Amino acid sequence: MNTAIKNSLLFFTFSYLISCGDTQLKISHMVIKNDRLGTLLDTKSQNELKILARVFDEKIEAPNAGPEFRYLIDITTSVGTIRWQYSLDGYIRNYEESNSMIYQLKDVTLFNRTAHLL
Repeated sequence: MNTAIKNSLLFFTFSYLISCGDTQLKISHMVIKNDRLGTLLDTKSQNELKILARVFDEKIEAPNAGPEFRYLIDITTSVGTIRWQYSLDGYIRNYEESNSMIYQLKDVTLFNRTAHLL
């Protein structure tokens, strides 16, 4: 299976399970990086991951947003690892899909504080 198809299937599965609130999808590792600053978060802490996952799950579509993505977030779950682009104002999108939907986190401050971005 080629990489583009594999990434699309992984993204679909990841998005579907999160949107359904499936308790089997558990984030086991999260890494947040910035080209200039390096790795800002590399955690397997279940306390941090619970907070980050809850905020991440509460995203809404933001189709008209024009964010400046400066961070990469790698999220590892039971179905694999998916990479997201992130901006400090809470906008995210799938890194592997060039035309993917842009979303915004509802509680940006909590996410940024827990992810050590503030």
